Amino acid sequence: MADDHPQLEREELEKFVQQYMELDRRTQRPQGIYSILSASREKKYQDTLQYFLDPRKSHGFRYTLLSQFFDCIDFYEFNLSGQHIEVEDEVWIAGDEVEGRIDLIIAGGSALGDHPRWAVFLELKVGAEEGTEQTRKYAEADTWDFSWFDADSIEVEKLESAKYVYLKRETADSPTEAIFEAVSWADLAESFEAGTQASLFEYPNRSVIQFTDFIQSLKETEGMDSAIDEEELNERLNVYFKHSDLIQQVEQANSQFESDFDDVTSYLQDNWVDKLVSKYNIEKSGWTTSVSNNPEYQKLFPAYWDQDPLNSSSTIQFFYRHSPTTELLRNQTLRFRLRLPPARNVHTETQGGEHSFNTLFAEKCTSEYNDRIHDALTEIGVDDTRLGSASALVVKDYPLDPNNLVGSYFDQLDTAVSEFCGPHSELPIVMNDVFEDVYQYVFDQDPTGEFLGCLSKRE
Repeated sequence: MADDHPQLEREELEKFVQQYMELDRRTQRPQGIYSILSASREKKYQDTLQYFLDPRKSHGFRYTLLSQFFDCIDFYEFNLSGQHIEVEDEVWIAGDEVEGRIDLIIAGGSALGDHPRWAVFLELKVGAEEGTEQTRKYAEADTWDFSWFDADSIEVEKLESAKYVYLKRETADSPTEAIFEAVSWADLAESFEAGTQASLFEYPNRSVIQFTDFIQSLKETEGMDSAIDEEELNERLNVYFKHSDLIQQVEQANSQFESDFDDVTSYLQDNWVDKLVSKYNIEKSGWTTSVSNNPEYQKLFPAYWDQDPLNSSSTIQFFYRHSPTTELLRNQTLRFRLRLPPARNVHTETQGGEHSFNTLFAEKCTSEYNDRIHDALTEIGVDDTRLGSASALVVKDYPLDPNNLVGSYFDQLDTAVSEFCGPHSELPIVMNDVFEDVYQYVFDQDPTGEFLGCLSKRE
């Protein structure tokens, strides 16, 4: 096995790194291409975003930017490369009764299906404000003029999941319609950079320059500083060509490391449930686990928090989640979250009253239940809370031992479960009170079954 390890030339590597980083000290920043093109800034961003998010275009990024965009808006869709995806701009609401067109729609599903399975609806704002009842009309639209093979429309009720996004400047007002989730251009720029900065050399030179100019323009829109321009990027690429042999050695080593992390991820996915079962009375406590092929979605929750009020394929679900992903493992971190899905129709659609389940849940968490939740979270010592909007409501990171990554992961998972779900935690109790309160109000019925309390430990 030792012969398979790449032999890195240390002196050349140090010289390469020094030469590469020296470019940062003499950077000039010419104006971006958007500063000389005609048309509104919003239209230019719309066209560019449509181009880069479409994996079938010739930019060479394939699904990388679309996946990173979905991560930014907290919309998770498995196996994008195995699906058919369409991206259209300026899409009109179908029918004669309501007039309006949304900036972008991304839809996907089986290439054999007669209708998309999911869709993301995007309204983009740069300088303009929301039009009168604009997002309300979009949220209430039942059908859109969107091409899908032989069909010429999307029917919202046929979608398994839908996400409505309002992309705006950080300081601009939020959308008036609650179903639209506000995301800033700054968040998008940071997300794109975080997802590509380690792999820019893998993509075509011209596409990288175009993409970098787009990011630069987004940063200018938000008044952010940018560390990269076209001239600097070309210099970096020249350094790459000069040291390409060395970089290939590094890439070979990194490929082996990625394989190792994938092995660890698979092992953790296959074994975390057994580790918890050996310490906790999961079934007797009325709790359940869910193991997904996607390492992002490893779930633990009271079975009572999985309800089907509408007798549909989309159920209400509220759960704790940990994610042994390669990214988190490389950062030596176990991340434990309490999560309320933000993109399921049954969570986000109004059911007769004036609130959807998610909207009312967030409202109650930050009002009448705020003090109890705050006390429970203070006891745990969480890192982040976002109780005012559906998604990852609570987050805590636990450090892992780099000398014992697997063992420390199981140990820290035990710690997280004990703190968040165990017999001495008040968090499941108060969160269940919110869950029942909201469920009864929105669906006008009690949840099915019984909440048996916290997760008890084996003696």
